[in-house]
Amino acid sequence: MNPRLLTLVSVCLLSLLFAPRSARAAEGDNLQGEVLVDRVLVVVGESPITASQVSFESEVRGQIALSSQREQFGRLLNEAVEPLEALIFREILRRLPDARTIQIEDTDARNRLRLFEATFDDISAASSFRARWGMGRADLLEFFKESVILDEVVELAVRISVTEEEKRDYYERNRNRVFGEKPYLDVAEFVSQQVYLLKFEAAYNSWKSKLRAGASKRYIGR
Repeated sequence: MNPRLLTLVSVCLLSLLFAPRSARAAEGDNLQGEVLVDRVLVVVGESPITASQVSFESEVRGQIALSSQREQFGRLLNEAVEPLEALIFREILRRLPDARTIQIEDTDARNRLRLFEATFDDISAASSFRARWGMGRADLLEFFKESVILDEVVELAVRISVTEEEKRDYYERNRNRVFGEKPYLDVAEFVSQQVYLLKFEAAYNSWKSKLRAGASKRYIGR
């Protein structure tokens, strides 16, 4: 999330937390005895990641999980990782040179925003989500635009090729169980896709592990 959005999310949460008791009660709040502080959980480089950011990330991912087209939200927003770990890795990616130079059209980001809003019951529910986080549609669009950019950073960094030998080997290993003895030429396109995905995942996980290991990060609390 870019610095402006981080500020919006944190300020909004804090304003809700420290609102007069009567205002919170009107929202059905029951915070008696709670410590109302937005805690810093991790510092990546010099960038803090707070509890409110994790809450926002968790809620966004929960909504995306409701979409019938969740694959359209890209790799990073769909990865099966804890929200905090997702935020840490996106902050690491944000610091890579490509993240500062990639230029994209808004088309994919607008599509992600449209699909995200479609996960709510109606327009008012989507508006309520934005209001709770102190965000306009333009702010949410920027969030999804950055997600598109960081997905592109991954694609540029993890480059692989698939050889004919690898495809033939995959086919032979799965000839009976997966392909039911269909001729290789009949399933060659599917084989190529599967081998590419397997190789990409392996390369991506290795690259991701190295990035995380080399990043400056300090856990403050959970």
